[in-house]
Amino acid sequence: MNLKKILFRFAILGVIFAALYGLGRLYFQLTAGFTIANISSDFAYNPEWEVRPLSAAEQDQMSRVFDQPYRYLGKGCQSYVFISEDRHYVIKFFKYQRYRLQPWLAYAPPLPALVKYREEKIEKKWNKLDGFVKSWKVAFEHLKDETGLLFVHLNKTDTLHKQLTIYDKIGQAHLVDLDQMEFCVQGCAQMLCDSLLEFKKNGQTAQAQQLITALLNLILSEYYRGLADNDHALMQNTGVLHGQPIHIDVGQFVQNEAIKDPRVYHQELYTKTYKFKLWLNEFYPELAEFLDLQLSQIIGPDYLTMKPKFRPK
Repeated sequence: MNLKKILFRFAILGVIFAALYGLGRLYFQLTAGFTIANISSDFAYNPEWEVRPLSAAEQDQMSRVFDQPYRYLGKGCQSYVFISEDRHYVIKFFKYQRYRLQPWLAYAPPLPALVKYREEKIEKKWNKLDGFVKSWKVAFEHLKDETGLLFVHLNKTDTLHKQLTIYDKIGQAHLVDLDQMEFCVQGCAQMLCDSLLEFKKNGQTAQAQQLITALLNLILSEYYRGLADNDHALMQNTGVLHGQPIHIDVGQFVQNEAIKDPRVYHQELYTKTYKFKLWLNEFYPELAEFLDLQLSQIIGPDYLTMKPKFRPK
């Protein structure tokens, strides 16, 4: 075989590989990587994930919440999100592909170095997932109103008896057995910044100030109870439901007695609101001044010399 034919075959293989890769990336863009397999697990019962039983009123509400289809809304770092047909609720399923080994590592030969690396990756991924699941539990049992959570289902059951229709990003319908899924349901909130910009557009600065005050009171009430949200992305993780601020991302809540210390929660509050204040300075300056005043009253003289302390991602 001459060199020209060899190069031609390599070129053909290169084109095929590029085409397959391109199709794969296109499919991922179209579907956001969603598949039923990516929200399904084979976990056994975990007592540490068990949440309190629902009240009779909550059970009645759940039957109404699930008597309608849900459509793809978006995805975050931890979950895929679907919105109800009446747009009153969202349901979130864990993105399990984040917590699984890459195929090359799962099926790699049992070389000592690879085995050690694989075990470390398994432990790291499990600890991350376990932390997110337990955060949902903390949020449901201690911050139900503050998060707009209606229902959290973290262990497989045989009591819901509900098949839910969800439509993915390309409109494909899927039927999921909720007894076999880990998920949470929240009220559907408007993003915090969108709400504030609406107030600005309508000249409702007093209402915007009330929302800021309610947000600060919400966060402080959690600190006083030893509850902390370790995610500092305030703007991305806060919504407004029925006129009140709520946490729409419930993936990094922990119970931490240390957060009750004013020296600790003052720094946390400053860091959490730092980028939010920068955004307000650009888009709603008069509200930035109001937030600045509120924070200085809460934190005291140290506020003037504080610096943000963001956690490494």
